[in-house]
Amino acid sequence: MDVAEREVIARDAVLVRGVGLRSAVAINVISIIGIGPLITIPLVLGSLHGPLSLMGWILGALLALCDGLVWAELGSLYPGSGGTYGYLRNVFGRHRAGRLLAFLFVWQTIFVAPLNQATGYIGFANYTGYLFPQMAASPWMTKALAVGVGIVTLIALYRGITTISRIGLVLGLAAVLTLLCVIAASYVHFSPTRALTLPPHDSFWLGLRAGLGQALIIAMYDYLGYNQSSCIGGEVIDPARTIPRSIMISIGLVATLYVVMQFGVLGAIPWQSVIPKADGSLPPLGQHIASAIVEHSFGGPAAIGVTILILVTAFASVYGNLLGYSRVPFAAAADGVFLRPFAHVHPKQRFPDVSLVVMGLIALVACLFPLDQVINALTTGIVLIQSIAQIAALATIRWRGIRAPYRMWLYPIPAVIAFIGWMYLFASAGVHAIVFGIATLLAGAAVFAARAARAREWPFTRSRSA
Repeated sequence: MDVAEREVIARDAVLVRGVGLRSAVAINVISIIGIGPLITIPLVLGSLHGPLSLMGWILGALLALCDGLVWAELGSLYPGSGGTYGYLRNVFGRHRAGRLLAFLFVWQTIFVAPLNQATGYIGFANYTGYLFPQMAASPWMTKALAVGVGIVTLIALYRGITTISRIGLVLGLAAVLTLLCVIAASYVHFSPTRALTLPPHDSFWLGLRAGLGQALIIAMYDYLGYNQSSCIGGEVIDPARTIPRSIMISIGLVATLYVVMQFGVLGAIPWQSVIPKADGSLPPLGQHIASAIVEHSFGGPAAIGVTILILVTAFASVYGNLLGYSRVPFAAAADGVFLRPFAHVHPKQRFPDVSLVVMGLIALVACLFPLDQVINALTTGIVLIQSIAQIAALATIRWRGIRAPYRMWLYPIPAVIAFIGWMYLFASAGVHAIVFGIATLLAGAAVFAARAARAREWPFTRSRSA
């Protein structure tokens, strides 16, 4: 690509900064909450029994907060679209190792983000089964609905960012309202004894040792999304202040809601009645736990209303996630690191239309595949090249003496905690998921090497200055 072509892409890549603090927090919140906690509570309880489940959410919040501080410092220093892509490229050299790491991150995003997006679509379709049991009995109807939700999400995002930020505020309020309704219902018939009693055969330490790894993987899956304001940093107003604040506020708000909701569920129903069976399937109460709790406390009409709110929240999450995901290949393509068509910007409304459409369409295809065990694979697919690589990037800029506008509290303690936590989750994900994460990274490295060799770029020619 010659200089003139790069200048055209750079000119067209100018985005509108239309996301303030409230909108940034809302985008993070809707990306975090979604339908995840309402369908994974039984899975957390299956790993950490009874009140031990609270430790999964609390320790997950601690890991999210420590990792969020890494995002906050890097996001304040490099506030562009693409998040991790830009951090790795800027810190490790735009024409050296940073080019490889940035490419691998985009590669992994293309590989796993549509699967993560599809879990939201499928979760939406599955929860609709509470309202239409006959649809839940047909796997193909469920898949068709999941694809339909994906199409609606894509259409809703095919517009300028200022409109999206206003929609994000409304959806963020709906997400919080949904959890508040479930929390209120869970405390109507709350039993402190039921909530705080461990099973006879469990002890605190033995219970944690047996199930903490898997519970943390599930909890972190439910916390992920606190970084979305960083992924759209090129469209954030005053990003050096807004990005760090939005991350901290969203984690604190959602963690409080999660812990209070989990405690309420423990006191509202016998937790043994919702955990997965021996074959991995959920009992009826576990499939629609939130709707069942509301029905028990307030009756059927209220449960129907809350189920509708749950579906709105699920849509809000996939809406926010696709918004962030679409900016990653766009930023890479605008820098000439990824395929050039992804750098295209809508001529009137100034958003990355090609990147949005491609990511959205891949997610539709992913809806047709089984995603039962995908959470573990998603974790290992992105941990090494995103979470661990970002911690290394932060350590590098600190070692170089570069001062970001926002600096992590108590450095390096939070970064060390985040590193240990992510490596623990990676090791706890199981052999198949670990193989998935490593194999996809190696495949990406091979693609990068072939591309670089053909273009005679680093490391197959003398590198230019970073």
